[in-house]
Amino acid sequence: MGIKEEIEQFLSSIPLNHEFSTRWFKAELSKQFKRSETCYIPSDYCYNRTNKGVKYDRQPHYFLHIGRGKYRYVGKNYKYKGSIEQYPQNKKLQ
Repeated sequence: MGIKEEIEQFLSSIPLNHEFSTRWFKAELSKQFKRSETCYIPSDYCYNRTNKGVKYDRQPHYFLHIGRGKYRYVGKNYKYKGSIEQYPQNKKLQ
C-alpha cells in the first residue's frame, strides 16, 4: 500500500471538518502504518496550499490549511475556489 492509500484509509475514520495539527497527523499515520513521520506531509494534500515539486493537478486534496501547523479535513470532493499558496521545496511547512 502506498502513502496516498494509507492517508485515504486513515481519513475514512475521521469526521469531516475535523481540525488537527501536523504533529498529530504525522504521529497517528506513522503509528498505524509503521512508516517514518516524514512520509506524511499534510500540506501536500491541501486545497489552498502546495509545495514546489508537488503536481497540484494530479495530487488528491483533502485539507484546508487554517493556520500555522493546523488543518481541517474537508474531504476529497470539496469545492474550493480560493487562492493557492505555493511554497519552495526547501521551505519547512508546519
